[in-house]
Amino acid sequence: MKKILSIIVGLILMLTLASCQNGKKFAENDFKASMEALQKGDFSKLNSDKESVEALQVFSGAYKKLTYKINKVTEESKDKVLVNVTMKYPDLSEIKTLVNKKVIDNAQQLKGQSEATIEKQTMKWMKEFIDQKLNNSNLKYSEKTFDLTYTNVNGEWTQSNEANSDFNKVMTFDMDM
Repeated sequence: MKKILSIIVGLILMLTLASCQNGKKFAENDFKASMEALQKGDFSKLNSDKESVEALQVFSGAYKKLTYKINKVTEESKDKVLVNVTMKYPDLSEIKTLVNKKVIDNAQQLKGQSEATIEKQTMKWMKEFIDQKLNNSNLKYSEKTFDLTYTNVNGEWTQSNEANSDFNKVMTFDMDM
C-alpha cells in the first residue's frame, strides 16, 4: 500500500513543470489544473503511466468529493512561491486498518501468490472499502489550511515534496501510509 500512495503523491507533485512564467501565476494555475484533473478523474493530464493511473483510480471517488479554496498566493522570493489553500476532503483514515485486517484474514488465500497478485488484490479491497465509506450517509470530512510550496529550480517551477506534507496527507485522505 505504501507503494500505491507514494505513486499518487509523486504524480500529484510532478503534475507540471514550466519555465518562463510568473511564479505566482504558474503556482495558482498549476494547482487549479491539478485539482480539476483529479476531481474529473482525468488522470491522463497527470502524465501518468498505467500503474500510476490504476493507483489514482482507487481514490477516484474520493477526489470527486474533495473541495478547495485558494486563500492567497505569495511570492516569498524569486525562487519560492507559497499557495495558501484550504481543502475539505473525505476522512478515510480508517481504511488502512480495514485493508490490513482483510489481508490478515485472507493470509492463507494469499499465501504463495506473487507480490503483483497480492498488490492487485489489496488495491481491489482498498477500492471496495473506499467506495463503501464514500457512499455512507455518515461520511465525515476533514479540513486543513496550509501553504503549498513551489520552488524554481533551474528555471522550472515545481512543488516541493518535502515541504508539502499537509498536502500529501490530504491527497491520501489521512490514511497515514
